[in-house]
Amino acid sequence: MTESKIVAMYRIKNEERWIEKSINSILDICSEIVILDDGSIDNTLEICQSFDQVVDISHQSNLPLDQVRDKNKLLKMALKRNPEYILSLDGDEVLAPYSKEILLEELNVLYPENSVFQFQVLYMWDVPDKFRCDGFFQNVWRSRFYKIKNQPTDLCYENSVFPGNLHCNSIPDNTNGIDKPINSNVKILHYGFYDKELRNWKYSWAESHNVTNSEQDINMYLISGKGPRSGPNGMEFKKLPKDVVVEI
Repeated sequence: MTESKIVAMYRIKNEERWIEKSINSILDICSEIVILDDGSIDNTLEICQSFDQVVDISHQSNLPLDQVRDKNKLLKMALKRNPEYILSLDGDEVLAPYSKEILLEELNVLYPENSVFQFQVLYMWDVPDKFRCDGFFQNVWRSRFYKIKNQPTDLCYENSVFPGNLHCNSIPDNTNGIDKPINSNVKILHYGFYDKELRNWKYSWAESHNVTNSEQDINMYLISGKGPRSGPNGMEFKKLPKDVVVEI
């Protein structure tokens, strides 16, 4: 089957724990990778630079938080590579095994005319084969992959209602097809809440930045089975099939 030119884009900061696994998971899919590093002080940059397919890295530091500003800059970097498709990932996300075979079939056979694909995100928890599946976590889909053909010449991300433009879309807001994405069988394994230390840090950060603009204790789901975003029975989990487990 035909392999299209796919360019991946990452906006990252201090992702040395996961970024190598993330990039390795897309090497057989993506021709090139562009990265915007928002002031990493760990080994993130060195790890990224070790990959030949990372063709452009922009590093910035000491700028106020603005995800829309950064993603628009990153989008320009990706478009300069003349991609047929763009894949948008976070530095703590890994594509599950067999993603290439799944994606090639979807692009060439099942949905060749479609422009936007969304992937299910599985939030890995404590051990490599367990993911959380209650409340917010039970059915999370994100549009992360889109075709460049027939897109507007002014593709862009738009401001969100949250401080620092948090929670802006993963793909440009004016992407043709964004309102009717295909549910791909590709899965994203998300490690941002993987262990207790990470979850406590994310909870403290979310509380201090008021990322939901809410008076409720809505962020409790990050560290417990409590709060409006958890399930009615508290935390619940499922196991990955053995053949798609990524060793950590």
